[in-house]
Parts: sequence; C-alpha cells; structure tokens
Amino acid sequence: MKVKSLMYGLIVGGIVAGAGSLLSAPSSGKELRGKLKDKQNDWKLTLEDLKERANELKESIGTLSQESKETVLQLSKDLQASIKEWQISTAPNNERLQKEIETVRQTIEDLEKSIDLPGSSQSK
Repeated sequence: MKVKSLMYGLIVGGIVAGAGSLLSAPSSGKELRGKLKDKQNDWKLTLEDLKERANELKESIGTLSQESKETVLQLSKDLQASIKEWQISTAPNNERLQKEIETVRQTIEDLEKSIDLPGSSQSK
C-alpha cells in the first residue's frame, strides 16, 4: 500500500511540476499548446513505463513472498525432523543418566541412614 501511494505521489507531483513550469514559462499560447502536446506524449510513455515497472515489482514481490513461505515451511519441517532424530539418539543416554541419578540418590540415603547412629548429635 505504501509503494502504491508513493508511486501516485510521484506521478501527480511530476505532472503538477511539469504543468507549472510550462505555464509559467514566457511563451505564446500557440507555442504553449505545442509544448503541451509534445509533453503529453512523453508523459503517457513515462506513465506506461511506470505502470509496467510497478506491475513487475508487484509480481516480483509476490514470487518472493511465495518462495519465502515455501522455504520457511521446508526449514520448519527439516528442523522438526532433526529434533526428533536428536531425541531418538539421546534417549538411551537419558535412560542411563536417570538410572545413575537414582543410584546416587539411593547411595546418599543409605549414607544418611548409616551416619544417623543412635547417640549422635543429630538424632537428639
């Protein structure tokens, strides 16, 4: 929407500036009409060129948007697959670590029980 507004602003500004400069130039009515007709063709060609370029820009943006969307979608799928592979590859290590943690916890509990002898300062 901003590009469209900018294009319209440039076109209208150019037309107003061109008309203002032609009308303020010291020349006869006949010369002025001749200049206006000459410039009219130039402006038509310029406007057609601008319109064509705007359409090309719009198509390019649409294509880029679609390609970006497809790339992001593919990247997302690849990332999900990589995460699943990582989870599968680390599952055995996770299980082993859980067993070791449980063993360490049990050992700590056993040590606490053996240290907690009757007559010790902690049991009072």
